[in-house]
Amino acid sequence: MSVQVPKVVLYVLNTVYTVFGLAISAASIWFFCQVFEFTRLRNSNHYLLDYSVYWPQAVPWMFFFVGFFVLMVSGCGFAGVCRKNRGMLTLYAVAMSLVVLFCIAAAVVALVFADSKSTDDFVKDTVWDVYFQTKNDNEVADAFGIIERKLHCCGADSPRDYKNWKNEFPISCCDVYYHGWLEPYAIDCEFTNKLANERHGCSTVAAQYARIAIKVLSGASIFTAFIAIMGIVCAVSLSKALERKTRPPPVHESESKKVLL
Repeated sequence: MSVQVPKVVLYVLNTVYTVFGLAISAASIWFFCQVFEFTRLRNSNHYLLDYSVYWPQAVPWMFFFVGFFVLMVSGCGFAGVCRKNRGMLTLYAVAMSLVVLFCIAAAVVALVFADSKSTDDFVKDTVWDVYFQTKNDNEVADAFGIIERKLHCCGADSPRDYKNWKNEFPISCCDVYYHGWLEPYAIDCEFTNKLANERHGCSTVAAQYARIAIKVLSGASIFTAFIAIMGIVCAVSLSKALERKTRPPPVHESESKKVLL
């Protein structure tokens, strides 16, 4: 019974731990795709000689490796519990200690360096660069229109950005598609359109979503570290229980005297 309890608890913790590892990995891939949707449209010549760290691009990679490491360690944990191997449990506890450090370090770095004005500046510069590309490149304009529809934003800083060089808002600013049984139809998208004028600029909306994603990834990483700490305690308890179970029974004094005689 002393072995069964920590074994069951470790199974449950390791399962939750694995789920969070998968979630962090999936969320980091999703975040990378969202950032790449903007960065692929910008003029790459503007960034060739700039070696500064772009945190919205670095954060997904950082958390992806954290999530991947979590999944590798969880596999070691399941193997150690199934085989009741003290060596694997010890390795699991050591690896989990490293996971705790990585998870906390990734969360702290992301919250200090990425959840800051540097992210806002990067998003703003990227959106403005893409916005300027829309004036001369129809493919970029179509792609930026898809982003405007998806994020419900308009222009770079505000919808009024279009007033200097267009006769009316692009249709992507007015949500012109009817999502029902009827065929898509266009609506009036002049500069007097109330819906378009009330939308935020895409740089503001994208920066807010980036900040939210960074906070969610950091929170999940810290919670994973907390689960890992509980897993370490259970792994140590199970290892000690296995040691007691495999230890040979003590020899009584009367039996030892018979052996000597």
